[in-house]
Amino acid sequence: MTTVASKVPFSELAGLLEKISKKQGADKKLLLQEFINRWRDFHGKLHADDANTTDSFYSALRLLLPHLERERAAYGIKENTLAKLYIEVLCLGKDSPAADKLIKYRAPKNAKGDAGDFATVAYFVLKPRCPEKGSLTIEEVNQCLDGIATNQTTGKKDLVRKNILHLLRNLSALEQKWLIRMIMKELKCGLSQQAILNVFHPDANEYFNVTTSLEKVCANLKDPSTRMHEIEISVGAPFHPMLGELAVPKQLDKIMEGKMFYIEIKFDGERMQLHKKEDEYMYFSRNGHNYSRTFGENPYDGNLTPYIANCFKPGVKNCILDGEMVGIHPETKIIRTKGENFDIKSDTNLDGYQPCLCVFDILLLNDRVLSNLPLRERKEILKDVFNPVECRMFIAESKEATTSKECLQALNDAIDKREEGIMVKNPDSVYKPSVRKGGWYKIKPEYMRGLGDDLDVLVVGGYFGVGARGGLVSHFLCAVAEPFEPGEKPSKFRSFCRVGSGYSRKELFEFNRRMQDKWIPYSDRKGPPSWLILGREKPSLLVEPSDSTILQIKASEITSDSDKFGTGCTLRFPRVEKIRSDKPWHECLTFTELKELQEQFAGKLAGRHADEDHEDEPIKKKKKVVVRQEKPLVAPQFRATDTSQVKKVSELFEDKEFCVVNGSSKHSKASLEKKIVEYGGTAVQHPGPETFCVLCDKVQMKVKNIISTNKHDVVKLDWLVRCTEARRLLPWVPSDMLHARPETEALFKQNYDDYGDSYTEDTTIDQLMVVFKKVQEEGKLKPVSTDFIAEIENKYFVEGSTYGLFRLCRVYLDDNTVIGDKSTHIKDCSLELTSLELRMYGATLCEMLNEDVTHVVLCDRDLGRIDKFRSLNRSRWQKFHIVTQDWVSDCIDNGKILGERGYEPA
Repeated sequence: MTTVASKVPFSELAGLLEKISKKQGADKKLLLQEFINRWRDFHGKLHADDANTTDSFYSALRLLLPHLERERAAYGIKENTLAKLYIEVLCLGKDSPAADKLIKYRAPKNAKGDAGDFATVAYFVLKPRCPEKGSLTIEEVNQCLDGIATNQTTGKKDLVRKNILHLLRNLSALEQKWLIRMIMKELKCGLSQQAILNVFHPDANEYFNVTTSLEKVCANLKDPSTRMHEIEISVGAPFHPMLGELAVPKQLDKIMEGKMFYIEIKFDGERMQLHKKEDEYMYFSRNGHNYSRTFGENPYDGNLTPYIANCFKPGVKNCILDGEMVGIHPETKIIRTKGENFDIKSDTNLDGYQPCLCVFDILLLNDRVLSNLPLRERKEILKDVFNPVECRMFIAESKEATTSKECLQALNDAIDKREEGIMVKNPDSVYKPSVRKGGWYKIKPEYMRGLGDDLDVLVVGGYFGVGARGGLVSHFLCAVAEPFEPGEKPSKFRSFCRVGSGYSRKELFEFNRRMQDKWIPYSDRKGPPSWLILGREKPSLLVEPSDSTILQIKASEITSDSDKFGTGCTLRFPRVEKIRSDKPWHECLTFTELKELQEQFAGKLAGRHADEDHEDEPIKKKKKVVVRQEKPLVAPQFRATDTSQVKKVSELFEDKEFCVVNGSSKHSKASLEKKIVEYGGTAVQHPGPETFCVLCDKVQMKVKNIISTNKHDVVKLDWLVRCTEARRLLPWVPSDMLHARPETEALFKQNYDDYGDSYTEDTTIDQLMVVFKKVQEEGKLKPVSTDFIAEIENKYFVEGSTYGLFRLCRVYLDDNTVIGDKSTHIKDCSLELTSLELRMYGATLCEMLNEDVTHVVLCDRDLGRIDKFRSLNRSRWQKFHIVTQDWVSDCIDNGKILGERGYEPA
């Protein structure tokens, strides 16, 4: 089948983007509109010749909006990777000026007018070395990008490399410039996401907010004359939720015009949609990520669905609920917040907290879309959908109010309870996905002047910017001072937070101009200077405290962050309020003051009440320098470690490929990957056919997915550590495994029993303890009676068991005697050695003088209580023998039980 994408050269799209980037205002949209019209006209001609032609504008739109393409969520390719490939393909010398420009692309001297932008640097390097026009079509480029994304996920590195090289060898310098930006998911052509979608179709942006699928947008809105009159919401298709607009209580009298409105608690959790279809459950986050496996895809799996599956009322076949997923403790009923570094989406390490869904809206019920109904009607419908389950799922409480004073009181109540804030909603509002100005308002104390504390912190480090901030230091590492004597200046600082927002473009340029000669490159190899205490967060640049400037920071709260910063805590949502050029560097916040502030309001930086005197307008964020922050292609915990500087010291892991999924408290993921390379191995981020094994400490979602394929051995980190310590490749034992492939499991069955005990190898104490623990966990390690042991000894030891001499004796030692209700400790009379001998030779020692005792052993140096034992013995039905410790030692010497009569004290 012929498609438009197979006929349109990629050079045409790259040329279009180059023209758009050089135009201003409405001219940009006109150029894009002309391109789309030509595409549609060509599609019409193809369709006339072949009725099976179904190609849409999706092939081009996914390249114009690369950051929205879910099928290519992560290429796993960074600028350094592309730089090395270009050096290889172009046969550049590693020390050549061209190679140096590609590797050090952030340096302002290596780019003409766009410092820090790798695509621009690559263009100037490639221009004299590539053909003027490439040979690939839009369809071929898409196929290569799909191949990169797919093979990167499955760990097929050779195929990833093959696709990349094919693109690099068959495109011109200009085409590669725009291809790089597509791979980096930041086009920088001067057209926003909304502008591009609106040029394609007037309803495209709104429809994408509902479906989050470019493919559906292109398929269903291919005709610009066809309008979308009703939002399409369906079960199983996530959509961007409706959001709240910033406001303060005083504004509500004007906004609501004296009419009734709802007030709800704003929970600090995870925005979550619950899609129910019969017994199938789906959970989607605010950005459309699927967490159904964690919370439960059916009534039998997950940490939430099994507890709420039976709460839906009869007749509810399918529905979509909107709410907030929070963590709640079932006993204390305390709700834990995201600010406490708590991730309710994790299926492990919830520390006794359990997921609970606070539902505040319903969008669909039994195939009927409810989004166009007013909120008051949706709330009434919601009451008949399910019965609340304590600490699992409930309907958010809505209070009706009509005045700003009532709103002010609700906000102060939220401040007292350390809640995030409140939501105010218009009862007549309809549900508009991804819309922020639709009748919902969020009121948070940190956005009101006078309620939050401003923190004066000192800039001690910096980070280079990207995109529009390329060549500038755009983010800053800030610190607080260690306590110092009055009259002196601080000499030591602790890193505290990283901030990169709140300042204007003009302020950023002025600050960079002032600081340009004061930055010092930071090397992790040398470590931090003596005056600075760092955590895991390391800056690119440092600045001496006396050369630096104080920033006035505002944030919502102080959160615990054990090892990322030197203070052991950091700020949540920090932003720069003011650059304090008027304040000397040594008057910054101290560590002691920070701790007092944290304890005073349990971390919240808005502890004071709001009143009618606070200003009418909320604190608005200053305009951002760029439309969208650069997003990492791979989550931090899955990024590859830089091992370029690691020196090989051994061939221990030669020709072996390992995938380290996560590290432990003792050994981080990065340190283990460096250790693998150091010992001659290869570390990859995704296991493939050549992977020797997968290493991890915790069985998280990614590990579960790997295990479900049953293609890889999943081994505990301790095995790798033991190999490096022993300097040899140790064979796996069953206790090393978190999961074994069928082939490995078969080998274990040949050499080990069901509990991991080897048939051929000598067992160590540690291995034996692991075996016993496994037997006990499976409930097969049960207490064995002494009578049973005695029977075994009589059966298999004809001449008697040496260490079973006292097997049937139950002995009481008169060293701490309890007779009746009295307890007396006999001083200077130790039967400790006798106790050890009795236990060694099979006796059972009794702590109390009960009916089971057969022998009472006395110390021959203290027989003062013998009359009491004899008196007690006369009253017993089953008598016990009273002997001295000599009876025990003589029995052992003779290898048999001797008559007790000769050893009874006189």
